[in-house]
Amino acid sequence: MTNTRTGVWCNQDLEDCCWFLKLPHKDGASHRVGNPLAKDFINKFSENVLSGDGATARRVIEIAKMLSYWRNNRDRISGQIVVWLPKDQLPRHLQDVERDFGAIIPQVVVCGTLTRRAMEPTWMTASNAQLDRVGSELRSMVQAPPGYRIVGADVDSQELWIASVLGDADVGTHGASPLGWMTLNGSKAAGSDMHSVTAKAVGISRDHAKVINYARIYGAGQNFAERLLKQFNPTISDGEARSKAQKMFQMTKGKKSYYLKREFYESFPDNPTKPFTQYEAMKMAAATRTPVTEMFHRARWEGGSESAMFNRLEEIAGNPQPVTPFLRGRLSRALEPSGDTDDRFLPTRVNWVVQSGAVDFLHLMLVSMRWLMGKQVRFCLSFHDEIRYLVRQEDSYRAALAMHVTNLLTRAFCVRRIGLTDLPQSIAFFASVEVDSVLRKEATQDCKTPSNPHGLSGGYGIPAGESLDIHQAIAKAGGSDLSAWEWHRNPTKKQKNK
Repeated sequence: MTNTRTGVWCNQDLEDCCWFLKLPHKDGASHRVGNPLAKDFINKFSENVLSGDGATARRVIEIAKMLSYWRNNRDRISGQIVVWLPKDQLPRHLQDVERDFGAIIPQVVVCGTLTRRAMEPTWMTASNAQLDRVGSELRSMVQAPPGYRIVGADVDSQELWIASVLGDADVGTHGASPLGWMTLNGSKAAGSDMHSVTAKAVGISRDHAKVINYARIYGAGQNFAERLLKQFNPTISDGEARSKAQKMFQMTKGKKSYYLKREFYESFPDNPTKPFTQYEAMKMAAATRTPVTEMFHRARWEGGSESAMFNRLEEIAGNPQPVTPFLRGRLSRALEPSGDTDDRFLPTRVNWVVQSGAVDFLHLMLVSMRWLMGKQVRFCLSFHDEIRYLVRQEDSYRAALAMHVTNLLTRAFCVRRIGLTDLPQSIAFFASVEVDSVLRKEATQDCKTPSNPHGLSGGYGIPAGESLDIHQAIAKAGGSDLSAWEWHRNPTKKQKNK
């Protein structure tokens, strides 16, 4: 096995034909790599950073990559609790069908994390179908019964929008901050979205920029960004990684500035209103034997595209009793700010504001769908920013329209809670709502994998589903008047008396 780009010469030579290089560990030079075929290195073979000598080595690597998903998830999948329904308990039109029908009992831990997210080891972590991954078609193997459809959607850039709109709320206008504008108007194709802009400025790939951007929004610091850059590209030096991370944070988060409180102006008459750095603030506080928090206002981020967002997130996280911005959910008292724990848990609290705000968003969607559809839909599954319902086929298009309206009502509620009174059309409705017969992420995916080589259409006779935007949903649902739906009509006096 040869390493064509990275490594440290180990001063070992074998029969004048090959030499040994130390593979770089993702956690730093002090750690040793135990298995060069582990998942951290599988992608390096695809990128030709690592390669083997001859076709046999390449085939071993291909098989290792192909089996990685199934090897990690086999036990969880086999351990699912399935209840098969007896024939006499099925609807009459299904009793003569030569197929078994059953349901998977959910093993979900409700509010299983600090941020109130649910936890489930299989379905909430299932990946999308990939051509070179055995078993990655797992989700698409869950089918709706005959006469039913699975209807659902992904919330577009949910947590990114929550974080950006909190920054916009201070100004009172959607898209007022650079991050808010990129979230609403940015385009991946035009290279104007947040991840493309960061990638271009720092000189990294868009996928790597996306990982670092979300890590930063969740409270990760510059040191963590340096480690990620080294992990993505072990060939760069520590100095280069530090320089890229510093440039990225200055461009996005900005600089942290401290402003004197008015009662200390006389002690520092030479331009007391100017912004001070953290070092200057600590030095001045030490000179007067005054705590920094008593001498200066809360530090603010300035000059970055995300400064407004971070100021608002840290303001919420620094509250004596932090609550989520939409439904006022409380943080665990163990992590509330108190003296020595104020700064130590700040990244955790910033992460909590965004992710727990996303849980508020999910709860609002569930309530809205129950109000709009009542008993016509059955909640099936949700994972982070994705939600799925089981619906009778005749109600599937109305459920799709209800999903679009749910997104409108939920976002309208959220922005109203933070002081905004309008909503941009670009985010008012889902980009698409999936109406499908199986549980796949996109209704048009055929889900071909090594273990499902013919796809869903060729192997199982399952056709592609439908992806409906708001206009298509209105047309298919027979109009936009939800009050005309039979379960929304006002009951007659005769029905009331009954």
